[in-house]
Amino acid sequence: MLQEYETQSTLNPKLWKGNSLKTGLSEKFLRIANEFYNFLDIHEDIEILDVLLIGSNANYNWTDSSDIDLHVVIDYQLVGDNLHLVKNYMMAKKSIWGHNYPLKYKGMDIELYAQDQNDKLHSSVGRYSLMNGKWLTKPNSSIISIDDEIIDSKSAPLEYEIKELSEKDPQLEYKIKHIIERLYKMRRTGLEAEGEYSIENLAFKKLRSRGLLDLLKQMGKRIALSKLQIHNPLINEQVVGRVKMDPIGDLAAHMTKRKILDNPSWDYVLKHMNAVEDPKGQWKYPKRCTVIPSNQITMKNVPYKVLGIDDTGHSKVMHPEKDYGYPGGKVLEIPMTPEHSTILKKLKKLLTDMTTMTEQDFAGPFGKEHDYGDYGGPWGTGHHHKTDFKKGPGADPTKSIGHGRSKELANILRQTGYKKG
Repeated sequence: MLQEYETQSTLNPKLWKGNSLKTGLSEKFLRIANEFYNFLDIHEDIEILDVLLIGSNANYNWTDSSDIDLHVVIDYQLVGDNLHLVKNYMMAKKSIWGHNYPLKYKGMDIELYAQDQNDKLHSSVGRYSLMNGKWLTKPNSSIISIDDEIIDSKSAPLEYEIKELSEKDPQLEYKIKHIIERLYKMRRTGLEAEGEYSIENLAFKKLRSRGLLDLLKQMGKRIALSKLQIHNPLINEQVVGRVKMDPIGDLAAHMTKRKILDNPSWDYVLKHMNAVEDPKGQWKYPKRCTVIPSNQITMKNVPYKVLGIDDTGHSKVMHPEKDYGYPGGKVLEIPMTPEHSTILKKLKKLLTDMTTMTEQDFAGPFGKEHDYGDYGGPWGTGHHHKTDFKKGPGADPTKSIGHGRSKELANILRQTGYKKG
């Protein structure tokens, strides 16, 4: 089924000069596509048949926040005989990739999808071959046709991701919020560009009609109710029904900017860590978790390293005899001493699992300077870091993207006498 509507008069000038892709973008997109192909972890004999740029940014129905849709074309039948299983596998890999590597270019999300060569898009849909450097189908500047296959390519991965959510997952709350934010952003982008018949809005409606939005909201309500339960101080994690509340997990999400803690959540984390709020911090309460009601911290006369995390999510390891500044209003101090080894090891593992790359014009894993936040990121020292990711994510994303941060933390932990957790 095709839908037609009026569109813009030019292709997105961020990507195109006339009908030609801007110089250098093809190579960069292909580099990303190749890393995604490696991440799929399929047999090396299965070749990439093409890499297609499709969707709004290969047509005249774009907005400034439209996704850049890159489809890596392979033959599903070479992956396995059970095509349904293969498709689910590809959607799972897409979901994990998107979760770990939310790449952007000029404010636009870069979405990757492994497309079966037998999924034929309608001949009127704009398709640009990055491998061949030419249009397979040129878009029409006055009329755009949308194929159900493109709508499915937007909705199916999200549907799979929603159905795979587990209430046993300690990161469930973040995942629900993240999916809902993506859904409404997708819809808003489509409505701004073409209205009711946009790809994004039709994909949104498809998911809604299947009851998946209601499912997300119901799960979110159960989590909200669980937070109202009385916390048992004898256990580290509050469990209500099947929903687990994990304050260290919330703190890790806060540090990676996935979930900035509100005041009740922040207080819950501090209570769990038995933190004391006092302007004198480590001077008055040595080797205890403390909260400084200021964004200016001095480490003078503090003989050990301290992990500082402010209320906006900025964090850094603070060294003895140095001064530090934070953008927030208060700072949680966790001494990097044996007394806090359990918390630090858990935090290290969670941060490794959560590590994401927020790209600015292909920084980070694709070779340019990456800024781990304004103040050096969780394990930085207040300056920019040069990070070499020439080999890309590979088959195991946590061993390259984000590996530098966990490795640096491991080194710090070893210096304080801990064994690698």
